Amino acid sequence: MISWSAARAIAVALASRSESPPTTDFDYPGAVEETLTPLSDFTGIVLPRGPAAGRQLLVANRAEWIDFNIDGFGGLMEPVLKRATEGAGNVTWAIGGATLTAQMGLLLGFLSSRVLGQYDTGPLLSKEAANGPGKVFFLDGNITAAAGRIGVPLDGLRLWIVLHEMTHALQFEGYPWLRGHLGGLLEGLVGPLAEKLGVRETISRLSTNLKTGGRSMELVMSPEQRASFDRMQAAMSVIEGYSDFVMHNVGKGLVPHYEHLKERMSKSRAHRPPFETAVFRITGLDVKLEQYRLGERFADAVARRQGMEGLNRVWERPENLPDLAEVRDPGLWMSRMDGP
Repeated sequence: MISWSAARAIAVALASRSESPPTTDFDYPGAVEETLTPLSDFTGIVLPRGPAAGRQLLVANRAEWIDFNIDGFGGLMEPVLKRATEGAGNVTWAIGGATLTAQMGLLLGFLSSRVLGQYDTGPLLSKEAANGPGKVFFLDGNITAAAGRIGVPLDGLRLWIVLHEMTHALQFEGYPWLRGHLGGLLEGLVGPLAEKLGVRETISRLSTNLKTGGRSMELVMSPEQRASFDRMQAAMSVIEGYSDFVMHNVGKGLVPHYEHLKERMSKSRAHRPPFETAVFRITGLDVKLEQYRLGERFADAVARRQGMEGLNRVWERPENLPDLAEVRDPGLWMSRMDGP
């Protein structure tokens, strides 16, 4: 239904207006290796190193990032639209497709101008290579522009971004079940909505969410879907909160002028994962910055009482992930984990 070639053309045209070219004067592979040892020392999670890890590091421009992510967005959107449009008339199909194509192109173009780095596990709804290492993108042109815009040293920001993306490598490569679990939550949330809404309402609500990041899908969720919605919110809060907690503790001893960088980046919050941002817009799964802070406070509270070994229990199996109430009150989660 969405013409991805047309969406790409719109996205690239928008992205190219203000793009700075990437440079090759920074050793991203070396920076990745530099961060892995202190990250492993702090968390206790050890990942393969060097070429044997199979991890792809890509210094990309915006068009390359758009090309890669179109596969991810297609994997998310097309199954939903296929369910919704069964039996739809040609006019509805054409108008709805043109609307969503334009909006997806605008969204991809917008995100490509903001993303600095991305750890990508692959499309969440795909079962292929579920346990493989991720791709790590660094949009060096965007990083260069961001360093000038927010007033921080360029190489310091580059290392800051590398550190952030590798905290996600710890989670998804150290505990491969996590990707499939998130995909299952997303599939349980998104797929049945299209069947319930029908083609016209699905297109209308997807269009609204793409433009505004609103929660129009949430209004028709069944109790089961609402439970998936809450579990996804809790999981993403802990994933990002854990990442920030680890990053802040390791970064202080690794990245020059880390506190200054942290302050400036916190104000811009330019490192929210772009695929996540789009998923939130499409589904209305809008995890606010306050929930990221709750996730970091959860990680800090558990680590203070039980150390990183106690905190890392969240990644051992899906049942160990906290729910929203436990994210807000870490004592509830610790009591559950320590119970009989």
